[in-house]
Amino acid sequence: MQYENNFYRTSDGLLDVEFLFVDLGEASGWRAYILTDINYKMFSKLRSTDCSIIHRLTESNGDMKRKINNFIQTTRQTSNINRTIHYICWSKAIHNLPDMREVAKTWSEITAYYIRNGGSFGSIQPILKQRGIISL
Repeated sequence: MQYENNFYRTSDGLLDVEFLFVDLGEASGWRAYILTDINYKMFSKLRSTDCSIIHRLTESNGDMKRKINNFIQTTRQTSNINRTIHYICWSKAIHNLPDMREVAKTWSEITAYYIRNGGSFGSIQPILKQRGIISL
Protein backbone atom coordinates (compact mmCIF):
# COMPACT_ATOMS: atom_id res chain seq x y z
CA MET A 1 0.00 0.00 0.00
CA GLN A 2 1.35 3.38 -1.00
CA TYR A 3 0.95 6.26 1.44
CA GLU A 4 2.29 9.69 2.39
CA ASN A 5 2.21 11.46 5.75
CA ASN A 6 1.62 15.15 5.07
CA PHE A 7 1.03 18.38 6.97
CA TYR A 8 -0.75 21.54 5.90
CA ARG A 9 -0.87 24.94 7.64
CA THR A 10 -3.78 27.13 6.55
CA SER A 11 -2.97 30.52 5.06
CA ASP A 12 -4.50 32.30 8.08
CA GLY A 13 -2.39 30.22 10.48
CA LEU A 14 -5.45 28.88 12.29
CA LEU A 15 -4.95 25.18 11.57
CA ASP A 16 -2.04 22.81 11.26
CA VAL A 17 -3.60 19.66 9.86
CA GLU A 18 -1.86 16.32 9.62
CA PHE A 19 -2.99 13.91 6.94
CA LEU A 20 -2.20 10.37 5.97
CA PHE A 21 -2.78 10.03 2.22
CA VAL A 22 -3.42 6.39 1.30
CA ASP A 23 -3.69 4.89 -2.18
CA LEU A 24 -6.64 2.51 -2.08
CA GLY A 25 -6.07 1.22 -5.60
CA GLU A 26 -7.02 2.10 -9.15
CA ALA A 27 -10.81 2.01 -8.65
CA SER A 28 -10.94 4.03 -5.42
CA GLY A 29 -7.87 6.25 -5.78
CA TRP A 30 -6.29 8.20 -2.94
CA ARG A 31 -7.94 9.02 0.38
CA ALA A 32 -6.89 11.73 2.87
CA TYR A 33 -7.21 10.57 6.46
CA ILE A 34 -7.38 13.47 8.91
CA LEU A 35 -5.05 12.71 11.84
CA THR A 36 -5.46 16.06 13.63
CA ASP A 37 -8.26 16.56 16.14
CA ILE A 38 -9.90 19.79 15.01
CA ASN A 39 -11.79 22.06 17.40
CA TYR A 40 -14.67 23.24 15.23
CA LYS A 41 -16.18 25.21 18.11
CA MET A 42 -13.17 27.40 19.03
CA PHE A 43 -14.89 30.59 17.83
CA SER A 44 -18.54 29.62 18.17
CA LYS A 45 -20.25 26.82 20.03
CA LEU A 46 -22.87 26.92 17.26
CA ARG A 47 -20.53 25.42 14.62
CA SER A 48 -21.81 22.05 13.54
CA THR A 49 -19.58 19.01 13.66
CA ASP A 50 -22.02 16.96 11.59
CA CYS A 51 -19.97 15.01 9.07
CA SER A 52 -22.10 16.12 6.12
CA ILE A 53 -21.58 19.80 7.06
CA ILE A 54 -17.81 19.59 7.61
CA HIS A 55 -17.17 17.25 4.68
CA ARG A 56 -15.50 14.43 6.50
CA LEU A 57 -16.52 10.80 6.65
CA THR A 58 -15.87 8.13 9.26
CA GLU A 59 -13.88 5.05 8.24
CA SER A 60 -16.01 1.94 8.70
CA ASN A 61 -13.62 -0.67 7.29
CA GLY A 62 -12.18 -2.48 10.31
CA ASP A 63 -8.94 -3.45 8.56
CA MET A 64 -8.30 0.12 7.40
CA LYS A 65 -9.10 1.52 10.86
CA ARG A 66 -6.59 -0.91 12.34
CA LYS A 67 -3.91 0.13 9.81
CA ILE A 68 -4.44 3.85 10.42
CA ASN A 69 -4.48 3.40 14.20
CA ASN A 70 -1.28 1.32 13.97
CA PHE A 71 0.35 4.13 11.98
CA ILE A 72 -0.72 6.67 14.62
CA GLN A 73 0.44 4.44 17.47
CA THR A 74 3.81 3.74 15.85
CA THR A 75 4.59 7.33 14.89
CA ARG A 76 3.42 8.91 18.15
CA GLN A 77 4.08 6.26 20.79
CA THR A 78 0.46 6.59 21.89
CA SER A 79 -1.80 3.85 23.07
CA ASN A 80 -5.09 5.47 21.96
CA ILE A 81 -5.93 2.90 19.32
CA ASN A 82 -9.69 3.28 19.66
CA ARG A 83 -9.98 6.75 18.14
CA THR A 84 -12.47 7.44 15.38
CA ILE A 85 -10.80 7.68 11.99
CA HIS A 86 -12.05 10.42 9.64
CA TYR A 87 -11.21 11.21 6.06
CA ILE A 88 -12.03 14.01 3.62
CA CYS A 89 -15.34 13.65 1.82
CA TRP A 90 -14.71 14.38 -1.86
CA SER A 91 -17.15 13.79 -4.71
CA LYS A 92 -14.73 12.20 -7.19
CA ALA A 93 -11.94 9.65 -6.96
CA ILE A 94 -8.47 11.22 -6.75
CA HIS A 95 -5.95 9.31 -8.83
CA ASN A 96 -2.64 11.00 -8.13
CA LEU A 97 -0.74 12.43 -5.19
CA PRO A 98 -0.49 16.07 -6.41
CA ASP A 99 -4.30 16.20 -6.76
CA MET A 100 -4.67 14.63 -3.31
CA ARG A 101 -2.45 17.34 -1.83
CA GLU A 102 -4.57 20.02 -3.53
CA VAL A 103 -7.79 18.50 -2.19
CA ALA A 104 -6.33 18.42 1.34
CA LYS A 105 -5.26 22.07 1.00
CA THR A 106 -8.72 23.04 -0.23
CA TRP A 107 -10.47 21.14 2.57
CA SER A 108 -8.15 22.66 5.20
CA GLU A 109 -8.64 26.23 3.98
CA ILE A 110 -12.44 25.85 3.81
CA THR A 111 -12.45 24.25 7.25
CA ALA A 112 -10.45 27.11 8.78
CA TYR A 113 -12.78 29.68 7.21
CA TYR A 114 -15.82 27.71 8.47
CA ILE A 115 -14.44 27.60 12.02
CA ARG A 116 -13.86 31.38 12.06
CA ASN A 117 -16.92 32.57 10.11
CA GLY A 118 -19.46 29.79 9.67
CA GLY A 119 -21.19 29.18 6.36
CA SER A 120 -21.26 26.11 4.18
CA PHE A 121 -18.53 24.52 2.11
CA GLY A 122 -20.51 25.45 -1.01
CA SER A 123 -20.63 29.14 -0.03
CA ILE A 124 -17.04 29.31 1.28
CA GLN A 125 -15.33 27.66 -1.70
CA PRO A 126 -16.06 30.47 -4.22
CA ILE A 127 -14.95 33.12 -1.72
CA LEU A 128 -11.57 31.43 -1.21
CA LYS A 129 -11.18 30.80 -4.96
CA GLN A 130 -11.83 34.48 -5.68
CA ARG A 131 -9.20 35.46 -3.10
CA GLY A 132 -6.70 33.10 -4.75
CA ILE A 133 -6.31 30.95 -1.64
CA ILE A 134 -7.56 27.74 -3.31
CA SER A 135 -7.80 26.62 -6.92
CA LEU A 136 -10.39 23.84 -6.72
